[in-house]
Amino acid sequence: MNRLPLLCALLGFSSITGLAHAESSDTAWDGGYNQVAKRRSGFVVGLTLGLAGGEASGYPNELAKLGDPAYKRNTGGAFGGVNRLWFGGALTDYLVFGLGFLGTGMKHNETSAAGSAFIFHVEAYPLFYRGGVFRDLSLFGDFGAGGMKITGNNRPDADGGLMSVLGFGAGYEPLRFWKFTFGPAVEYWHWWSQTMTMNSVGVEARLTFVGGP
Repeated sequence: MNRLPLLCALLGFSSITGLAHAESSDTAWDGGYNQVAKRRSGFVVGLTLGLAGGEASGYPNELAKLGDPAYKRNTGGAFGGVNRLWFGGALTDYLVFGLGFLGTGMKHNETSAAGSAFIFHVEAYPLFYRGGVFRDLSLFGDFGAGGMKITGNNRPDADGGLMSVLGFGAGYEPLRFWKFTFGPAVEYWHWWSQTMTMNSVGVEARLTFVGGP
């Protein structure tokens, strides 16, 4: 008879702890690991082709000629193209990153500027959860290093040596077919080193392959 209260207490305690465990399982945060991608996930490849306009100026990559007006090269207002290929992945519907290669070239009269660079590409869709067109509206940046030369007009080449590369832009991907998206983008580019500076604006067409969902 003295064991009955103890048994009841044990059963009651077990019920309470079981209920508490069930409630904690229902309300516990899983860190977002069970979040299901709706727009983009997995492997991503981006290809960009565009028109560019800007100006580049610089000197030969020789200390004795640096800053000497006799050796300065300037494209003036020049026009040309820009292209980019990168490979990466989508961490979430609203964050994509990758590594790639960039090429650009511009010309004015007989003077040309051409360069290439390796870049790190990062892209965010900050208004994704507002739905509609915002799911495909992005802000992105390209960061890297490369080289550029200014040639032509029977003058010594200007050489930027190892240049830092920075680009910021906005894109929109309204067209979707299978796992591809397509749309326009605009981007501002700034290349710089001790011997050369280049600034340009690109109007681009982007084709992106998205592995999932």
